[in-house]
Amino acid sequence: MTAAEKTRQSYDRRPYPGEGLRALIKQGGALPPLEWMLALGRPGQSQPRSVLVAGCGLGVEAFVLRKQLPEAEIVAVDFSARSIAEAKRLQRADGRAKPIRFLVADLTDPALAKKTGDDFDLITCHGVLSYIQDTAQVLENLAANLSPDGALYLGVNGEVHTSTRLRPWLVSFGCDVDELSDEKRLRELLKLWDSQQDSEARPLASMPTSYLAGDVCGPHFNNWSLAQWRSAADKTGLELAATWLLPIALRLALEDDRNTLLLPWEVGALAERLDQARPAGFHKLLFRKSPGTAEDGRGLKWTGLYRVRVANGKSKGTRRVFLTSQILGLNAEFKLQATQIEPLRRLVGTQKGSAAWSDLSWQNDEARRVLSLWEGLGAVARSRS
Repeated sequence: MTAAEKTRQSYDRRPYPGEGLRALIKQGGALPPLEWMLALGRPGQSQPRSVLVAGCGLGVEAFVLRKQLPEAEIVAVDFSARSIAEAKRLQRADGRAKPIRFLVADLTDPALAKKTGDDFDLITCHGVLSYIQDTAQVLENLAANLSPDGALYLGVNGEVHTSTRLRPWLVSFGCDVDELSDEKRLRELLKLWDSQQDSEARPLASMPTSYLAGDVCGPHFNNWSLAQWRSAADKTGLELAATWLLPIALRLALEDDRNTLLLPWEVGALAERLDQARPAGFHKLLFRKSPGTAEDGRGLKWTGLYRVRVANGKSKGTRRVFLTSQILGLNAEFKLQATQIEPLRRLVGTQKGSAAWSDLSWQNDEARRVLSLWEGLGAVARSRS
């Protein structure tokens, strides 16, 4: 039996997430905020007309997106027939919402688009691609299904994902990590593991069986660095537009102007450099099908993820500017030339690219660093229009 067949069999036996389904839907599932995905993945575009949930399991993300996008066409696919059957049953229990099209489909199937349709404005694939061997084919399929202005969200394991250390440790105790064969023994070992972790770490021994079968035991794992995920996506024509962790990592570098060593760099390279310094256990990544229009600032749009406050400073040459984002939970402070304040206000007020701002912003290296910083923080994003 191949790794793919073993994975399918595992999810047919134990559909994910299994327990607490309605609570997860009520909490909003595991996806990052929709506002973040759209602001950085589809800057300046209208609400998605069509959404594909790739690897939907029991349908948590699909049901959450249905509430957030009541008019959109939503297609949700999974290779587990049992999972799709259960998702359809849950949908029938609430017939008020516009139906979700649940389909049994394999993400590695080259003919995926014939089953799902294509030209999706938003595709989400959370907690799926890390457990599929043929990653290249899945990325190729998802890229082919994406509209020219579409955004692809991937939730994937990082190189320091818990399973990177945990699985070899379990093997040292004689545990079969390819499948969940002795759950009692596994939970005993996980209690020991949990006792040695930091208090903030999530206790694994109490996690549902469906989680242990996928995130602890399984025939295949892709625990990759951001550089590896970015390289794999790049081969299918996908460009990294944003990462959930980049603004947080970049904010840490703002202290004492350490960010000047990093900037200006485009988002993908910047995120990759910071992931090398502090590897992530899990990546929340946004990709787009094509790059922004220009490198001179004219293709930039204000994302609306931040509020701006300009301090009434005494200096005539520079002014302090403060960015605050409730969605990201971040505050940032930097300085601008006084001549750039009015173009900034226009950019924020119209949420459109400003020729006046771009003319000013590219006059010197410091201004280019500020613009690069804003992109990394998610305050501006490059648009195709």
